[in-house]
Amino acid sequence: MEDLDWLPFVSSVYRRHLPIERYDNPNALHPQVMIIGGRGCPHRCSFCVFPQTLHGRRERRRSAGNIVDEMLWVEGNMPRVGSVFFEDDTISAVPSRLRALAELMIERGVSISWSANMRADVDPETLRTCRRAGLRTVCVGFESGDDGMLRTMRKGLDTERMRRFMRDARSAGLKVHGCFMAGFPGETRETMERTLELALELDPDTAQFYPLMVYPGTDAYADALERDLITARSWRDWLTEDGLHSCVVRTETLSGRDLVEFCDHCRRRFYLRPRYLMRSLLQSIFDPVQRRRLLRAFATFRRYLLRRSSSGMRSGGEKKE
Repeated sequence: MEDLDWLPFVSSVYRRHLPIERYDNPNALHPQVMIIGGRGCPHRCSFCVFPQTLHGRRERRRSAGNIVDEMLWVEGNMPRVGSVFFEDDTISAVPSRLRALAELMIERGVSISWSANMRADVDPETLRTCRRAGLRTVCVGFESGDDGMLRTMRKGLDTERMRRFMRDARSAGLKVHGCFMAGFPGETRETMERTLELALELDPDTAQFYPLMVYPGTDAYADALERDLITARSWRDWLTEDGLHSCVVRTETLSGRDLVEFCDHCRRRFYLRPRYLMRSLLQSIFDPVQRRRLLRAFATFRRYLLRRSSSGMRSGGEKKE
């Protein structure tokens, strides 16, 4: 589909059929609605599922005017909504177009807060303009602290560019949610430790650490299958008994259990730092919105944060049978 402006506003469907208070994204003010301003992503990351299986690599965008119309519609018709979250594959694929969208938001008086997924290569001017337009939080896929791993996953960015982006986002007054992963072919304990070191150095407001999920239809899945690095023996193995994602990959030297335990270890190292805890406490005292957000986040992650130390992680290529 080329003319995305032809589609009706999905937020009108939310208003009729969805109790939005029952859904939460901790990276956006609650309650929030999720909209998509465009489909497709021109970048070549091997793991990203929608550009490879649903939307395609070629980007198609709604017009800036159409997107702003929907945001104003939400303000006028869903006054309880606290924010809009843009779930585009890459809203910043063309920074100049993102900047023009933000400028139109300012021109037309959009007042609602918004958050978005964003790539770590956006220029400072665009970030500052988006902040003036109401952007609050960006969700950024840093992925790895090892440049070799970034090349393996075809990220198209290096760690130095990520550091520069983080400085620019902080300078613009934006909150940053950082995404990190482990488990690509060639991953070792040393490369994973570099990822943790980068996460602690960048020090985003929040962070997530997960083993690689190789979705069928992606290049990452095909590569893992060819290398015999997928440990699942049936589709049932892709979910835990609780219905959560299960780690279904290993590397040449690390088992799936190693990857899971390392990610648990990263969450504890990141969230239980005295500096982070003090910062969160101060934010909770002076910002009731942030206090509710942190309490919900803690409720979600307590099973990981309070799990016993993973210092005894098993080593060496164990394969789940």
